[in-house]
Order: sequence, then structure tokens, then C-alpha cells
Amino acid sequence: MTRSFISREAFVRAIAALLVALVALLAMDAAQAQGERRGFLFEIRKGSQASLLFGTIHVGRPDFYPLPPSRMSHLSRIDALVLEADITDLARAATATQKYAMYGPGEDGLDKRLPADTLKRVEAVLAGHGIDPRPMMRLKPWMLGSVLALFEAAQAGYVQGHAAESWLTGLAKAGNRPILEFEGIEQQFSLFETAPWPTQVAFLDEALRAVEDKTARREINRIIQAWSTADRSELERLLSEMQAQTTIGARFTVDTILFGRHPAMVRRIEALMADGRNYLFAVGSLHLVGPRGLVEMLRARGYTVTEL
Repeated sequence: MTRSFISREAFVRAIAALLVALVALLAMDAAQAQGERRGFLFEIRKGSQASLLFGTIHVGRPDFYPLPPSRMSHLSRIDALVLEADITDLARAATATQKYAMYGPGEDGLDKRLPADTLKRVEAVLAGHGIDPRPMMRLKPWMLGSVLALFEAAQAGYVQGHAAESWLTGLAKAGNRPILEFEGIEQQFSLFETAPWPTQVAFLDEALRAVEDKTARREINRIIQAWSTADRSELERLLSEMQAQTTIGARFTVDTILFGRHPAMVRRIEALMADGRNYLFAVGSLHLVGPRGLVEMLRARGYTVTEL
């Protein structure tokens, strides 16, 4: 009979391989657990009233959906969906764009309005994306800044057609559930349009700088990663970094476009929840966090807000 034995070296290699496999399995379990919490979901309660608050992303990829079962089990029970604006109504979006975001026929465009150095930078960034600058000159500064952000997102592989809002809208329509709005695209556009001219140009300047120094791509990837893994700590870090910026464009984004809309959003949530229906309130994820975010504002109004 031949005695079987294993050398010390072979034993060490076997143990090492086992440890590597174990670490890989643990990492896989952690990734799956994070994936099960894709997106930021909260339950809002006050007395007999109960609804959901969901933090969205405004761009995405097809493989983000459907959301994990742990999310779908909650979303399937809603009575109505409430969005910042219904971005799937393309005809309405086109009308609002023409009214608020573009210069009319016969009006000077950005090529006649922007400072020469800013115009030169715009042309360079558009050329880098392979975009004809002529139609872009018909956009207002704030709209061009927003378009540049979408171009950067697309270059990173994320498009507006796969935004969380678009997917949620399809889900609501498939279930014949009403789709309501916090504001609507017209009100959102008018918020930008009523900003003073220097602020609009500063907003565009911020967008240009973010493309030029690659910040835009990094920030897009960071917020997508935070959303994909429900990493609220990273989302709070992103917000803190935004708040620390002191430029005119950055202050407009944080104080007006982000925090400035929260009081009206809270009033809308309170008014709708009073009818007893189970709503899904879907807003950009950065609206949720921080002392001035919707979660803390609702808690201050007497709601119990629990992260799911």
C-alpha cells in the first residue's frame, strides 16, 4: 500500500488558495448586498400616513434596471409617482426649451453675447466632443452648461434616456398609476432663466472648467457609484465638497438649484400625503442628504424617516 501525504509547501499553497477564494466570496457577497440596495430609499411616516422617498440619478445605463427585489417589493405597492418634472413628455419639454432655454429668431446668440475668452473655451470644448458649435450658440448660457454636463455623462457611458426617473415613469405607466410633479420642467427652466446674466455666465464657466480639468467625468462616476451601492456617506462627502466651493456658479447651484427648492418640495410632500395615498416621491439623490436635505427637513416637520 502506498501512503499518501502532502508536503508542507503544498499545504501552505492550498491554504493560501482557500483564503483567496474566501476573500473573493466575501467581496462578492458584499457587492451583492450593496447591489440589493441600489439607489437611496426611505420610508416617510406620520400617524397613519406613509409614503416612500427615493433618491434618483438623472442619467444611467440599461443594466441599472430593474431595481433589485428588495427595492421592487416596496415600489410595487405605491399608489402614485411624484417626480421633480416629467422628462418623458418630449413635446412639453421641447416647448419649454424654446420658451426659456433658447434665443428666439432674430435675437443675438451666445457668439454675440459671451466674453471672447469664454466663447473661445466653449468652441474648444464643443470641438472636443465633435459638436457643431452653431446650433449650440442659440442656447442660453445655463442651458449650454447643462448640455455640456450631459455630453460628459454620455462620454462616460450614462445617458438621460436611462435616468432613474425615466425607468420609474415606465413602471408607473405599466401599473396605471398617476404621475405627478413637484414643479414641472417649465418651473425648473424659469428658475435658471430668472438668474442674473453674470450668474448664468458663471454657471456656464463652471461647466466648462469641469470639462477642461476632467472634474465632470470624475464627479459623474462618483455619484453613479454612490447611487449604485446606496453609499450615503459618499453622497454626503460629495455634497460637502459642493458646499465648500465659493464661486458664483457653485453658490447658485447649491443655494438656488439644490437647497432653494426644498421648502416647496416639503410643502408638496405634506399636502399630498394628507390624502392617505402611498406616494413614491422621486428626487435627485443630492436633495436628500445633509442638514438642509429633505430627510432632515421632514424629520423636523414631525415625520419619521427610515432608510430602507
